[in-house]
Amino acid sequence: MSEREISTRRPSAHVSDAESATEPSGNFVIFQLGSYPWQSPAEATSGSGILHQAQHEVFNSMDGVASYSVFPSGFARQRNRDLNRNDVRIYEMDSEVPEYSHADGHRWSGVSEKYVSKFIADHEKLVYEFMLAIEDTLEGGARIGLFIAHHACINCLIAKAVMDRRIANGLSVPPIVTFLHGTAMIMMRNEMRETSLIDSGGPGAPAGYERKWPSSFHKQLTELAIFDDCTKPGNVNLAYAISEENMDEFSRLFPRFDPERFILANPGYNPCFVHDPEAEPADVLAEVALKHLGLTEANTFDVRTDYKHMIVFVGQFVAWKRIDAVLHAARLWEAEFGDEVLTLIVGKQKEEYNIELQNLNEALGNRNTFFVGPLMQPELAKLFAAASVGTFPSKAEPFGMVLIECLACGVPVVGADSGGPRDFVTKDVGYLVPESDDLQVFSRNLAEAVITAIKEDWKTKMSEQCRVVAAPFSMRRKTKKLLDDTRELLGIAT
Repeated sequence: MSEREISTRRPSAHVSDAESATEPSGNFVIFQLGSYPWQSPAEATSGSGILHQAQHEVFNSMDGVASYSVFPSGFARQRNRDLNRNDVRIYEMDSEVPEYSHADGHRWSGVSEKYVSKFIADHEKLVYEFMLAIEDTLEGGARIGLFIAHHACINCLIAKAVMDRRIANGLSVPPIVTFLHGTAMIMMRNEMRETSLIDSGGPGAPAGYERKWPSSFHKQLTELAIFDDCTKPGNVNLAYAISEENMDEFSRLFPRFDPERFILANPGYNPCFVHDPEAEPADVLAEVALKHLGLTEANTFDVRTDYKHMIVFVGQFVAWKRIDAVLHAARLWEAEFGDEVLTLIVGKQKEEYNIELQNLNEALGNRNTFFVGPLMQPELAKLFAAASVGTFPSKAEPFGMVLIECLACGVPVVGADSGGPRDFVTKDVGYLVPESDDLQVFSRNLAEAVITAIKEDWKTKMSEQCRVVAAPFSMRRKTKKLLDDTRELLGIAT
């Protein structure tokens, strides 16, 4: 029996045609490999996971296009048998999905080589067999025409292994595109430093230093020359960059990558983010019914609904998102507006940093600043629509999708004057706070901008222009242009 016959046997995660809830159809077939789970009530995810899911659905809504995807789920929270779709496979894990590390790195930076090897091997098998199963259903001998690897890191290693196997077995090799989400590149930049100053030294390291990056993906990708020759089958042939700064960072990491093979691919926002002129904090808060998730059961409680002004932060619990600056600023705007103003901290609460932040919030004496955990996109859209202002002060944010989502709801934004937000935030839709490494200075400037936004009613004055700025970033419009640009650059017939 040939390897193809063996490999097309149904993998354990396969869902039968009779059970399928989704049946993609199209003469141009796209395969996507994600790094994070799709959003579900049981499992929080990152912006790249949300983007992957939305992009997949938009592709499948286009005439003549079909998309298939694989994504991981931690502790098997999302299961193939429950998803019940022919166009998606879940890599069901018995641990949390590792995250790409930032300056305060963990997860991928701390996992063992054995863990990484198993992760790659499992994915190679799942992806290889799923691709064969897909192609067995295509009419006229059609094959997958494009492979998108989200994050320029481990998924590129997996894609390379899959394509090498396909080449060895005489199978077609689709062009590979990597989606350059910022977090993986931040991690690889840290890997290049090799050592980082921390409190205590590690074995074989200079005093005061410890090697924090046992799995160097940058080293593996460089040695395999995956980004060196964009014309070679099995290498990465194209890169989607979410911002100009994103392109520059990737070029510094992999200087042999062809600069003509970038496509500027700003993410798009989901259609649930819409302007609602009738949205008021009290009504929306009563509908969404938020809880402050305190550090103990005793200080977990329902959030009041009778606020006049609402300020929303959304982001990962990592240092570069600067939630601490939001908390320091909240002390100042609470002093200004008293019990009329509510500050919501939305996002997955990583234990150690969450403890640190909540203790800081309490020490600052903030009475109306609450941690409500991650929210589904429709819930978040309702909060944005009712907010007076959104504040997202990340340092060197790779793009800033939450700012676009907030603008799409007709709500002004206050961010930091660095990274992706510089591309679209002007004085007509908000304000970018000058960068400063002095937390007190930065927080004071952040607070002054937010206080001004509320006092001068930027929401009413800027609402229309906010929506104008956001409009080009709709998910459908962005995804269609991305596919058109990809086909043109790769010479793929429409």
